[in-house]
Amino acid sequence: MATPQEENALLTVTPYIRNDQDTDSSMLSVKVKIIDEETHLIAAEKDADMGYVKARSLVYNAVPLGTVNPGNYQVEVQLFREGEILDSESEHITIRVDTSVDQPADILLTDMNLVITQFTDRDAKAVVDISPGVYNQGGDSRPLTMLVTAKKDEYTSYTESDELGIVKGSGQLRGHVRFVLPRRAEYTFAVSVEENGREIITSETTEPVKMDKIERNAVKNYPLVEEGTPIELPAEETPDSEGSTPGFESLFMFIAFLLAAGIIINRGPDNKKNEKEE
Repeated sequence: MATPQEENALLTVTPYIRNDQDTDSSMLSVKVKIIDEETHLIAAEKDADMGYVKARSLVYNAVPLGTVNPGNYQVEVQLFREGEILDSESEHITIRVDTSVDQPADILLTDMNLVITQFTDRDAKAVVDISPGVYNQGGDSRPLTMLVTAKKDEYTSYTESDELGIVKGSGQLRGHVRFVLPRRAEYTFAVSVEENGREIITSETTEPVKMDKIERNAVKNYPLVEEGTPIELPAEETPDSEGSTPGFESLFMFIAFLLAAGIIINRGPDNKKNEKEE
């Protein structure tokens, strides 16, 4: 998240850590660095605790880093366990001031809150409220419509919509839809936003949601990744690999970048989805 601060930007980086093993991790931490690509100097740096990551779960933590000048930067995040580095990720970003008053909207889908409000049909179905986060990093939008699809399998899916209206530049909000879904199933969720009937972005959850594992009134948060964005898993290690520890072979990390109005962040060409043709 880059928020305008006069001529500079207040930068916040949010690492997401997922543990795909059947055992909980030990205490984890991250180190975040913002490196100026022109001078190779560290413009900002901060350590943050991530705590324990339970088996088959995901955690995240927003790390505020302070202000940086417009320019080209490398964002580097390192994951540590008791001083030992486990993983690292880096991204190229460009921060620049955009003074154009006619700047088009640039919509991001950030995350998705899910909560089961009640059970029905003798607990066979769940009333599920879904609230995806929307952020406009460009100028004012035209009227927006959100579509949320819960896909059970290749042949069964459920879709609900919400009229978001106009989202101002640097504005953020949450849409809201409600499903009644069979509990004993798992679902993948896709969220898309249309502007005047034209789809401008589609994002999806990074993992399936097992509905019968979620308690009533427990708010669950899931990151949304733009459709088609690959999430690379680390190479699997053999059980007798030197230094291997159960519960850590499948710990991996990815980084979410958001942007506030007046500042534009461009990710590197390998990570940026090709823009749709007008």
